[in-house]
This record gives sequence, C-alpha cells and structure tokens, in this order.
Amino acid sequence: MDVSERELEYLIAIKKINDSGKPGKLTQIAREIEVSPASAFEELKHLESKGLISKSDNNIYITNEGRRSLDKAIRAHRILELLLVKVGIDPKTACDYSKEFELKVPDEIIEKLYEYLGKPNKCPHGNGIP
Repeated sequence: MDVSERELEYLIAIKKINDSGKPGKLTQIAREIEVSPASAFEELKHLESKGLISKSDNNIYITNEGRRSLDKAIRAHRILELLLVKVGIDPKTACDYSKEFELKVPDEIIEKLYEYLGKPNKCPHGNGIP
C-alpha cells in the first residue's frame, strides 16, 4: 500500500516506539512528530482506517501492513541514496534528496536500480536494505 510523507512520518515514530517493546501512546507520538495531540489523533484514526496501525485500549501498534509499507519506503530511500552517492553526491545531501523521491519513484524503477547497483545489502550509512 502506498503511503504519504505524513503517514510515513507517523509509521516511523510508531515503529520506533513499538521496537523498544512498548505500545505507542497518543501524546508520545504527537510529541515525537511535533504536532498537537488533536492532529495526531486525526492522523492515527486515518492510519487505522487504512489498516496500517491498530489501537487497543489507548495502545497503538504498527500492523504487518504498516511494516510492509514502511519497509517499501525505506528500501526506496536507501537504494536512491546509494545511487546518488555512487554518482558523487555526499551522503548527507544524498539522504536529503532521497527523502524527496522515496515515495515518488515507482517500485519497478526501484527494483531496476537495485539490480543495477549489484543488489546491495546496505546503504551508504551502513543500514540494511529491506
């Protein structure tokens, strides 16, 4: 499932909290994203309706579908970042540009770039490519 930049930001925050072994909480997520709790509440409702998160007794968890969407965006980001570094752009700038393109480049092109780059398993920062 395709996600927007805003949805991606929320999914990253929720996954980070969940990966620490805790459920997400509305105020914690709002603080992480730097929005009001009311804004976070609305976006969380939206993410839940798309099946990207689940809520249970004020506990918020990323779903498997949410993880797949997040992994897809991270994969695109890291492959684009690697390509930009390979053509001579410094890693910080490559990362910044990749954030602009990660959700806009079709999956087919990301896969072709991945193959072209020799099927790398790490980005320029040493993070794994999902």
